[in-house]
Amino acid sequence: MKREYPLTSQQKPFWIDLLITMIGITGVIFFLTFYDRALPNASIDLQYSREQISAKVAEYLHGFGYSPAGYEFSMLFGQDSTASYYLQRKLGIEQTNTLLVSEKLPLYYWKARWFKPSEKEEFFIQLSPQADILSFGHVIKEDAPGAAIPQAQAQKIAEDFLHTQTGWDAAQWERVEASSQAQPGGRVDHTFAWKSRSFAVGEAELRTSVTVQGDQIGSLNRWIKIPESFLREYASERDRAGFINTVCLLFGMLGLFVVALAALFNFKSVDYQRALKPAWLTAVVTLAAYLNYAPLFSYSYATTQNYTLFWVMTIVGAIAIAFFYAFQVFGGWAGGQALAKLVWPQEDRILARGTERWLTFSRSAWRGLMLGGFNLGSIVLFYLLTSRFLGWWIPASSEYSNIFGTPFPFLEAFQVGLNAALTEELLFRFVGITICLWLFGKKQIWLALLIPGALWGFAHSSYVTYPIYARGIELTLEALLLGYIFLKFDLFTTIMAHFSYNMIVVAMPLLRSESPYFRFSGLVVLVTLVLPLLPGIFWKLAQSLGRLPKLPKSLSLAPASAADLPRLAALPVKADWPALFQQEKRIILCLSAGPELAGFATGFVDANNSGQVDGIYVTPRWQRQYWGTRLLQALQEDFQNLGVREFRAILPPLETKPVSFFESLFWKTRASVLAPADPPTFSANLKEVKKRLKTTWQNFRLSTPKDTVETIELEIPRELL
Repeated sequence: MKREYPLTSQQKPFWIDLLITMIGITGVIFFLTFYDRALPNASIDLQYSREQISAKVAEYLHGFGYSPAGYEFSMLFGQDSTASYYLQRKLGIEQTNTLLVSEKLPLYYWKARWFKPSEKEEFFIQLSPQADILSFGHVIKEDAPGAAIPQAQAQKIAEDFLHTQTGWDAAQWERVEASSQAQPGGRVDHTFAWKSRSFAVGEAELRTSVTVQGDQIGSLNRWIKIPESFLREYASERDRAGFINTVCLLFGMLGLFVVALAALFNFKSVDYQRALKPAWLTAVVTLAAYLNYAPLFSYSYATTQNYTLFWVMTIVGAIAIAFFYAFQVFGGWAGGQALAKLVWPQEDRILARGTERWLTFSRSAWRGLMLGGFNLGSIVLFYLLTSRFLGWWIPASSEYSNIFGTPFPFLEAFQVGLNAALTEELLFRFVGITICLWLFGKKQIWLALLIPGALWGFAHSSYVTYPIYARGIELTLEALLLGYIFLKFDLFTTIMAHFSYNMIVVAMPLLRSESPYFRFSGLVVLVTLVLPLLPGIFWKLAQSLGRLPKLPKSLSLAPASAADLPRLAALPVKADWPALFQQEKRIILCLSAGPELAGFATGFVDANNSGQVDGIYVTPRWQRQYWGTRLLQALQEDFQNLGVREFRAILPPLETKPVSFFESLFWKTRASVLAPADPPTFSANLKEVKKRLKTTWQNFRLSTPKDTVETIELEIPRELL
């Protein structure tokens, strides 16, 4: 019986891609139009660049009578998140931004540090974005020598310092604290604190404190004191959000990862090579992005540590984090592929296989890019509507972050985009939906979308929103869409959608910056998003120019005839084909791509009326497209038509690829046949080990030389070879 397999059966109608393109472009336009309203930014006037601030803090240190010479230097950009959230809760975002500009509140600041490895003494300075002094600290030993002056004299020193350095007006401040402490070396330290008489936001207070160490200024701090009731309420709120986040991560990412690993170890037919490539890519990008922050790492150095050991551990930690993400990707990819066999035995759900694979790759990339644009617009719409009608809230944030202090800011976008897209899509979409479909059946698609989708959404509850479940609901809705897209198309489409969304969100501050270098970094991100479209374009161009062999509309599978003997004999398979044709109860099926022989399957019915499968082969051009599976299924159907109900495949020892092929279709080993043999010699053992190592290497290596022609000896009855 002849069977036809159309090659274009998986192509989607053009109107679907057109619709996705339209909603993607609409989403991007909506995102750019309402970005600042839905995802507000703090009104920070960054008058100075990072390099200019570095010079300013050095000037301040000189002005305090100290020199940075001989000290290590590090600087970060930070914020007082708790105070910012309190003000936004009380005043709203617009009033908080107004107050931030008019009062120069200490919510966002530059933090500079000078230190010497393994020495106690160090200096700290915090400047506002406008380069006004907010804090200064001089850390010295407790037993360091110093004066023991009266408290009143120390207060005079503190007030003079405030007046000189900050333009402080004593009439505008009320003293709320004054304390003195004698140190072991005889020095007396005095601490004074004042609160602003004009600042009034709820129960919060704008405070300034100064510590006088002996008769020298030891520290200056300006901060917003938040009422304890809010701190307790906020901590309780964050605890609840953290609990939800942790539970969803445990049951979601960790639980699904364990399921993936279980499938990986139970299903021996896993394509490790394909899983290793994205895992290595993840490791390299994560390591590069982590080390990109090297100029900022020293800010967290504790002077009690060995400085060399600090850097060694930092680099080791970077490598460990890189391999941690890589392990998740490897487990999710390989384990997910094994699980997918339970639901889609003849489909690659990550990216459809076929001779037009590069065209499929770029089509999925384009759909994912457009869906990423739609997601950008949908998140803006979500928070616009919920803030207006439900009173939900997302805090304003600074567009400036520490990525601006790295040599290659775009690496952060790569790391965030790639890690989140691969790990989360593989585990929550690929593994999560697959295992739910297997457990509940394909009729319960809504349940398969909702369960892993909700786990993924609420695993982001650590983000500060009000109420705490706002982010979870937002992402659960997005997960339902991504899950549907995964089932409708493939996982690569959702990976690309997730990747492009995260990349653009991280790149937005770079693109909006006035610095040419930061804008260039943002453009690098945008160009990277376009690169996956090129393989399909080049493939289509090569096809139109006749550089690629013309594809048939379909492949046909039919019983072999005498006319097929030359084509079968030309294959790199050792077999006496004329003798096989003469054997009774033997079936030989030929898979043809026009005049080209794409593969064959053969087997015979033995004396026990069992179907013996002893030959399946697919030519390299058509491999990895499930033709081997179709050949085996067709062979089984023909056996069943002959009344055969039991099938076997006898495989040569140490041939792992044939074993993996049958195990991927859930064929199981029934029995082991043992035979007496002479005791092995040392040289024989050595040869056996060498052979096993060679086989293992061939299975795990990432590529096979294209000029290698492999001759395959199938397990066809020996008397016919």
